[in-house]
Amino acid sequence: MRYSRFTRRISVTGEASLRLLLTEDADDGTLLDLSRRGARLRVNRLFEPGQKLTLLLTLPWNEPPVEVGLATVKWMKDNNLGVQFLKLRADDQVSLDVFLASRSKLQESHA
Repeated sequence: MRYSRFTRRISVTGEASLRLLLTEDADDGTLLDLSRRGARLRVNRLFEPGQKLTLLLTLPWNEPPVEVGLATVKWMKDNNLGVQFLKLRADDQVSLDVFLASRSKLQESHA
């Protein structure tokens, strides 16, 4: 599946825990926006494009957290980080899809 930065994104504020696969270095950040294929986060450390990591995304509104088993860093600018999701368990993908569908309808009704 080709990465597209034009996938519909939902602005959201949540928490994110990141862990680099190779070094086990960890960081906490803020979830800024979310799509089915990736997210934009605000973080405190530098990441390089291509680095692989795992994520735990804590969504707002008492939604269940979403665990991303494998993601890759696509870009970093200032403290903003763009990640592409590569591997999610089926139940995490369903939770993400339901969350995005509900938020998308809510945003459309306020547009």
